[in-house]
Amino acid sequence: MVRALLPEDAAGARRVLAGMLRGTRYLQRAEEMLDTALRFDDPEYLCVLAERTQGEPLGMVLFGTVVGARLAAKVHLVVGTDPRVMLALLAAVRETCERSGERLAVCEIPHDTPFDVAGVALVASGFREEGRVDDFVREGVALRIMVWRPDRRDDQG
Repeated sequence: MVRALLPEDAAGARRVLAGMLRGTRYLQRAEEMLDTALRFDDPEYLCVLAERTQGEPLGMVLFGTVVGARLAAKVHLVVGTDPRVMLALLAAVRETCERSGERLAVCEIPHDTPFDVAGVALVASGFREEGRVDDFVREGVALRIMVWRPDRRDDQG
């Protein structure tokens, strides 16, 4: 089941982030984004959770509109215990974007080990790499700029 984040999900959502990103340079920023989503006052930071049944989340996606851009959304982070979880979460983002008339969704993702599965899930969900900045995160770690466009129907899931 995929559903919107609720205030009572805070501890479980933090455990998901820690489980996926503990010991990495990415955890602190992910927690900051989750904190923003938990304030429920910023359309740039929305959160959707995946869970088997009501209880512990299996994954989450943080996304939202890009203020100042016309009909654009951004996926800030997608994490999950299983690639199928990430696919379900990204499907929810695509459906939300289609309903709200977004012309694209962008995800800037490090080409780094903690994001290997997320990168595969993004591609499987119809995101395409439209840019790359080599050595952006650190020496040898590029930033991939992944873009999904609802009008592009080639092999989307």
